[in-house]
Amino acid sequence: MWGIFVGFGLGIFEVLLLKKLIEMMTSDRRNTAIAVPVTIAKLALILVVLWLMAKFVSLTAMVWCAAGVAAAMIGIPVVTSILTIKKYKQSGGEQK
Repeated sequence: MWGIFVGFGLGIFEVLLLKKLIEMMTSDRRNTAIAVPVTIAKLALILVVLWLMAKFVSLTAMVWCAAGVAAAMIGIPVVTSILTIKKYKQSGGEQK
């Protein structure tokens, strides 16, 4: 069950890295060549961590780790979107 914490931490790292990649790509088009290998590497990191959990710990721990990754990578954007919508509604629909 502790694997869910490893997965949740990995998921948080992946979401933060995704936000940085989006900022990097939208600020300057020259950074796109760097962003593609980093994106592939971050996906490979998930696979490597899950493989290590399955190989050296157990399949159950790997499943819990995958659940933590999925929860973080789905939950964080949903929560931040809900908070953004609430802020937008409180400001009367005006963009700042």
